Amino acid sequence: MIDMHVPSVTQRGQSIIEVLIAAALGVVLVTGAITLIVPSLKGGKTFTRVAVGVALGRGLADNVWAWAESDWHPIALLATSSVQYYLTTSTSPFAAATGTESVAISTTTYVRYFVLDDVRRDGGGALTTGGGSYDPSTKKVTVVYGPTGAATTTMVTYVTRSKHRIFLQSDWSGGAGASGPVTSTSTTNTYAT
Repeated sequence: MIDMHVPSVTQRGQSIIEVLIAAALGVVLVTGAITLIVPSLKGGKTFTRVAVGVALGRGLADNVWAWAESDWHPIALLATSSVQYYLTTSTSPFAAATGTESVAISTTTYVRYFVLDDVRRDGGGALTTGGGSYDPSTKKVTVVYGPTGAATTTMVTYVTRSKHRIFLQSDWSGGAGASGPVTSTSTTNTYAT
């Protein structure tokens, strides 16, 4: 015997209401999931941009340090306080160029440059912002970096001439000369006795 039970009109209406409630619940759950996932994806992209920017800034600071370590004279001759520089590899190991450098990584272009400032020291040798004596063997390096069109970040470091040799002198004649550090070559520069 086959039971031919046909649902009543009220049972069919109840099923439609259940389907509509389930669909509405599904929409709410999917919307909530999207609301949670999208910001985390944007945050991940922002984190990546920040991490790449920091790596580019740190790389430039390290290259300036290596350049100053290899030969102090070119860095000592650069203008200070307002001129923007970046490093090129046109000469070994580096050469300074004025302006900003653009670096394209993936779909983002970053800018980076550095500015040099003279350093002054107090009587005890500590760095000072005002007064004190000019230190020709130390430069303050401010590296600026960030995605093009976005806010930039700065990183400050110092480079110091660690090698005592600025230039070689083969002629020791000429009488009394400079008793302090000599920062440039000249035919009048001779050493004190």
